[in-house]
Amino acid sequence: MISQQEDRQLARCRQLIEEKVGWGSGESWATQDFERLSELIAQQTSVSLSITTLKRVWGRVKYDSAPTTTTLNTLVQFAGYENWQQFKTTSQLQYVAPGISPDVVTVSAPEPLQKPVLRRWWIGAGLLVGLVGLSVFFLNYVNHRPLSPELFSFSSQYVAKGIPNSVVFHYDATASPTDSVFIQQSWDPRRRQLVPKEGHEHTSIYYYPGYFRAKLVVGKQIVQEQDLLIPSEGWNVAIEQEPVPVYVKPKEVIHNGSLGIPVTLIQHQNISMQPKLPMVQYRYVQEFDGLRNDNFTLETRVKSDFKQGSSVCQHVTIMILCKNQYFAIPLSAKGCVGDLNLYLAGHFAEAKTKNLSGFGADLSKWVDMRCDVRNKKAQLFVGGKKAYEAVLPTEAKDIIGISYDFEGTGSVDFVRFTQPDGKVVFEDNFDSTNLAENR
Repeated sequence: MISQQEDRQLARCRQLIEEKVGWGSGESWATQDFERLSELIAQQTSVSLSITTLKRVWGRVKYDSAPTTTTLNTLVQFAGYENWQQFKTTSQLQYVAPGISPDVVTVSAPEPLQKPVLRRWWIGAGLLVGLVGLSVFFLNYVNHRPLSPELFSFSSQYVAKGIPNSVVFHYDATASPTDSVFIQQSWDPRRRQLVPKEGHEHTSIYYYPGYFRAKLVVGKQIVQEQDLLIPSEGWNVAIEQEPVPVYVKPKEVIHNGSLGIPVTLIQHQNISMQPKLPMVQYRYVQEFDGLRNDNFTLETRVKSDFKQGSSVCQHVTIMILCKNQYFAIPLSAKGCVGDLNLYLAGHFAEAKTKNLSGFGADLSKWVDMRCDVRNKKAQLFVGGKKAYEAVLPTEAKDIIGISYDFEGTGSVDFVRFTQPDGKVVFEDNFDSTNLAENR
């Protein structure tokens, strides 16, 4: 069990981290936020803390034991301290300092007259500790005092249509007290670039379509955000790699009523299928009329087209893209379901703690997947059988697209979005009549 003193110190650590990331109180964080925090901590400290561990620290998962020393050291290092012991010492000084003053000392029990030197020494020591504590408190307060977003401006302008797409950001960060001014493309801190404090324009390239929340960051605080919808203009087909993916024209991979990149085409791009598997992505992004993630149905059919070497699990992820939210529905060979993670607009489940065996299938053959959501209650069906159900914990968002990620490569037979009344909002069967708009 953790002591009351350490509990106060841990609460202070949580507060510092919440101020640093600028996402508001941790009580309102979704699983996606804890996932983002885990990535940020790993990037800065080179130590990976699991989502479950972070949820325990924030009291979102019941756990009676105290956090491990490694966890505590990592958290305070992310907050800007050397280790937990240093953080505790500093916190104790901050806690004691306001209560130490000459007034308090003078009303303490009088010392014998024959020890004036000793008495002066204790008074001096008390004043010194008080001054040190107040200095630490003041510096900590100044360093973490939030900046007013009204002092900054942030907007965007698209350069062209299609993918890749450049976006010009217009910003004003002249009120920044530091030269550490950044523009971040999305939630991913790896997409953060340093920009001049006195500058006003910055151009950034987006290599994938989707919905992004760009950020203007001053020091460690997000001061402004800008939402961006970058449409795919038909299907965007890509073989993932950093920093620039390999794009494939849809007309080259839509044939016989399905969408899929042949292995020979990947190899023709001088990309090896072994030992490290490539990931291929098919993504369609646009504004849909009246399609929201609290009431809809998605029907689709997929299969894996590669099952050799390290691709024995045939991992497939179907993502329903929403404005600032998403669904990530995994499929795999039946023997590999133990590695699956499911995310449904704020609801997270991992196979280590939940039964996700229903998402296992023979993906060498066509597999049907259906996602039904009615009044935020989601039901997922794989091969016609219910695989999972959950209630979405977040507010409704507009659906803006779908994405398929295949380990190795794979195919999509059809995709269909419908509203609860049966109205088809989007459908693609990959027949010849759709080829013109997908070129």
